[in-house]
Amino acid sequence: IIDAKGIVLAEDEASYEVAVPWDIITGDRAKERARILARKQVGRESWNAMLPEDRQQIVDPFLPEQFAELENFWALISETGKVSQSELDKRIATIQRKVNKTTEAVWSRQEDAHLKRYGDLKDYKQRPIAEERSAHVVFSAVDDETAMDFMQLSEQHDDAIEVQHSRSRHYPEKEQTVFIKRETMPRFLRAPTIEEVHLLGVGDLLLGDIRLEIWAEDLERRPFNYGNDLGGYRDGDEVGNRGLELSLEKKLRGLRGSVVSDRLGQVMERTSPLGGSDVQLTLDIALQTRIEALLSPQIGLMTVQSWHRNSGLANGTPLRGAVVVLDANSGVLAMASTPALRDEEDVEGYPWLNRAADGLYPAGSIVKPLVLAAAFSENEYFEEEEIACTGHYFEHVKNAARCWIYRERHNFATHGKLVAVDALARSCNIFFYELGTRLGFDRLLSWYQKFGLTQPLSAKLTNSSASGSQGHSPSQEDVVRWKERGELAFETISMAIGQGPITWSPLHAAASYATLARGGIWRSPTLVKNGEQEIIDLALNPVGVQLAMKGLHDSLSKDYGTGSRLRYGARDHDPIFNVNGVRLWGKTGTAEAPPYKQSPDAEPITGLDHSWFLVMASGTNETKPSVIVAVLIEHGG
Repeated sequence: IIDAKGIVLAEDEASYEVAVPWDIITGDRAKERARILARKQVGRESWNAMLPEDRQQIVDPFLPEQFAELENFWALISETGKVSQSELDKRIATIQRKVNKTTEAVWSRQEDAHLKRYGDLKDYKQRPIAEERSAHVVFSAVDDETAMDFMQLSEQHDDAIEVQHSRSRHYPEKEQTVFIKRETMPRFLRAPTIEEVHLLGVGDLLLGDIRLEIWAEDLERRPFNYGNDLGGYRDGDEVGNRGLELSLEKKLRGLRGSVVSDRLGQVMERTSPLGGSDVQLTLDIALQTRIEALLSPQIGLMTVQSWHRNSGLANGTPLRGAVVVLDANSGVLAMASTPALRDEEDVEGYPWLNRAADGLYPAGSIVKPLVLAAAFSENEYFEEEEIACTGHYFEHVKNAARCWIYRERHNFATHGKLVAVDALARSCNIFFYELGTRLGFDRLLSWYQKFGLTQPLSAKLTNSSASGSQGHSPSQEDVVRWKERGELAFETISMAIGQGPITWSPLHAAASYATLARGGIWRSPTLVKNGEQEIIDLALNPVGVQLAMKGLHDSLSKDYGTGSRLRYGARDHDPIFNVNGVRLWGKTGTAEAPPYKQSPDAEPITGLDHSWFLVMASGTNETKPSVIVAVLIEHGG
């Protein structure tokens, strides 16, 4: 597996493995040698005439010496393999548990078969299984030098050590060190220093891993068949276990060769083996690494800070979230989630969940440019038309369906009359409540679906026709119930500002903004370079798209834009974007979060918000975005 710039992310490496026979692992060989010495001492005739208990009395004095030799043998193995005796003991115990479990299962099946055939177990005898007659790997992925040491050791211990050719899966970019300049940080994290961040398991959630154990579902999905499928699974194969290793398994896996012979052994037909294919990704591992470093607790961006004004959570509380970076052609350049898989102690944070692709959240105000483009395309809004912000949408209801500035802390301010560009830059709720009402529930939902809301984007990353989890949208039963209760109007306007009955992932959000960047061409995001993508022309009115893009530009470039400044307090702020040579478009979003429990025993905290920021960028000499960045911070304020 190779990244976009040709850096190898996963590969097979030739290596060795060291195996030890089962009778040495169990100590049975030491017992047998003691028996041989005892029999030799008394002679064959006397031995054969003895009762078993008498024989054992002669064997027992020989056992201590044999077990002492066995201990010395394991000490040599430990020293040669450069592992502690306790670690070696763990490996041996694991092998024993696995074989014993297999033995019990096989014997149980044998008993059932005997009972079914003969009606009783009178003549049934347990037979040793294959695992009890073979050697078991104690050291895998052994380097050449260590393998040579074991080969020399094996010459001194006949039939006690097997050095076998093997291969192992290697992930050369999983351990990285990143240097982050603190001078670019928000004020209270800023310093004239460089932070060194050491990361283990970079890209682990995406890449996944393999397992050396074939499961029943593997055999069911793709059984080995000489005539039909030489790529099917057999015992001893490796198989993609999760992530890209699993979803790209068919491409990465090759086919066995086969030989068909006649009765005399003459080859009638020969099929050569076929190696698996390399896969190049759109992923930029250097960018992925840098983003994972920025999300790490060491930097401090993913902990509650005083300027967040997040009254529900104490300063220093760890935050969870995700980042997606797409190029304009919907190739995923980076996709990071925190807590990462390396943070496995944070069980409550579900470190195995790829929040970027599979986390589903209310969308908040980041949907507003989509609603504007849809309303213009449906002739429900016209260029330069003004809509008045009255603070609250329903005339006689002042405490619901309000604009975000119609609050006591803002002296119940309103935006006044606004055209679309200003409404988007200022993120006026009332403006978009009105557009949602004009579109109506069904058309509004239909447009969200066109922008990819109900597409299983996570599954489509490696296969455009795949099915899987998708964003949530309301059912027909929900709509009928809302109509009966007279609630449909409220659900419609809620949905128009990204609240209410819809959820999606950061990947969905990034893909929808990439659609705007392309002028209305929706493409399913992919992780595979030159991979299949579903492409749909949404037939958006180009003027509506231009208005949306202008509003997104002003949102970041104008002082009144909601995404232009980092506000520490009243009249105290810094510009968020301070890099020259970049043209920017973007939108902030605040989405009401469900009640949150910081631990299983804690009281749920209500009134928290998830934070979104969608940013599109290009060089200043370009007129269309080339990169889309989606950031979601759970309970970020």
